[in-house]
Amino acid sequence: MATAIDEMIRWTTPVKHFMRTATVDYDLRGTTIKAGQDVLLSYWSANRDEDVFDDPFRFDIGRTPNKHLAFGFGVHYCLGAMLARMELKALFGALLPRLKSVELAGNPELIRSTFVSGLKRLPIRYQLD
Repeated sequence: MATAIDEMIRWTTPVKHFMRTATVDYDLRGTTIKAGQDVLLSYWSANRDEDVFDDPFRFDIGRTPNKHLAFGFGVHYCLGAMLARMELKALFGALLPRLKSVELAGNPELIRSTFVSGLKRLPIRYQLD
């Protein structure tokens, strides 16, 4: 279940991006980022990086290692990351054994935001045993 949960998190990447300002000149693959320049950190792009992930556009619940950045990195690592994983494990642990079927019952609608992504509406039909 743990690898599936991390793949779901990598795939959806709730935080879209952050802006940062370079504090020193930095060379990144032949391009110099100058101190004072703004830099966009794209979490969606990072979590589809072909240098990091084999077949990054394939949803693979057995992906290991899964070095996604959906919760950030280093001192900016999300304080709620472990809680989010525990909540998903509890949800799917209780739901999957009882779920007989599930299907879309309309068009999903995403939250309109420049910072955090997610579903605003996901109409489904389901049957439980």
